[in-house]
Amino acid sequence: MPPAPLRPEDLPTRITRLYFRVLVPLLVGIVCWTMLTHPVSVPTLAFAGLLLLIAAAHQLLAPRWEWPLRLVATGAQVVYVLALALFGEQLGVRGNGQALSIVLLIAPMTVLAWSLLFSDHPRVGRVFSLALSLAATLLVRHWDNVNAQPEPGTAPLLLVVCLGTALFGWAVVRLQRRLLLGERDARRDPLTGLLNRRAFEEADAGPILPGVLAVLDIDHFKRVNDRHGHEAGDRVLRAVADVLLDTVAGCGEVYRWGGEEFVVCLPDTCAVGAPALLERVRREVAGRSFAAGQHVTLSIGLSRYGRGRPRRAAFASADAALRVAKDTGRDRMVAAPESPDLLPGAEAGAEEGPSPAG
Repeated sequence: MPPAPLRPEDLPTRITRLYFRVLVPLLVGIVCWTMLTHPVSVPTLAFAGLLLLIAAAHQLLAPRWEWPLRLVATGAQVVYVLALALFGEQLGVRGNGQALSIVLLIAPMTVLAWSLLFSDHPRVGRVFSLALSLAATLLVRHWDNVNAQPEPGTAPLLLVVCLGTALFGWAVVRLQRRLLLGERDARRDPLTGLLNRRAFEEADAGPILPGVLAVLDIDHFKRVNDRHGHEAGDRVLRAVADVLLDTVAGCGEVYRWGGEEFVVCLPDTCAVGAPALLERVRREVAGRSFAAGQHVTLSIGLSRYGRGRPRRAAFASADAALRVAKDTGRDRMVAAPESPDLLPGAEAGAEEGPSPAG
């Protein structure tokens, strides 16, 4: 089954997962690698252990802890680097060539990671990225001052690289969010906010759970446009969409198929009550007043999908049942011949609804 489309609100969670599962262990691994050639101070080991503990907590705790863990992990790294810059000798950390190489490698990489990590709170990300850039620059400058062979241009160069990396990361995040928003909008009907036909086709591309599909059409909708104008027609479409969303909320998916036609997909968990739910929609719409007192009604066709029968096939059957509902008086619900059980007591292809109203 194809993966679900990535939503903009999903991006921070995925990046956070990548950060704690990959980048934090990589950082700790670099610390462990240095232990093979140089002694590592106790504060550095404690810092590495703290990062691993935070990464483990991210795996074990509920999602609501994700934001505090992000703050703790990033804040701890800024504090540690700043402490090395101010009290490195007291902490037993000296700026040898290997330590300098590690800082020059890790600082820009971390700044880039934080630009992505705080894509949902960019101002917080900028503060942490700037703080780490300044702390790392201060650390390298301090090491230059105490080194027998200083490299005076290293600290300014590191600051420029970190800030440039941060700007690049922020630009990537903005571009990614725009792409995701555009992709999400491509699956939505701009007038009603409902899912559109493209979203329906994508959902039908892979295995799906069995359920009930309904095709709904607003009766005599052209009259609304002709008598009251297209703006009034748009208000009717939005109002019907609101009724569908309010009634089907948490139970299924609602699509605007095109024009005045809608599609509702209800999984098996709601399929037993599907006819009653859709009848409630029909009655609610019929009882409302639209466009200067104009009343509209719905005709509905029902069918089943799943167990080897795609939604597309169910749509064709439900659409045929909808035409029967139209031909027999409108403002009614008709089940497809292969799904007579959807309307108990009715014959296959027969309707359920009021007397023909014209």
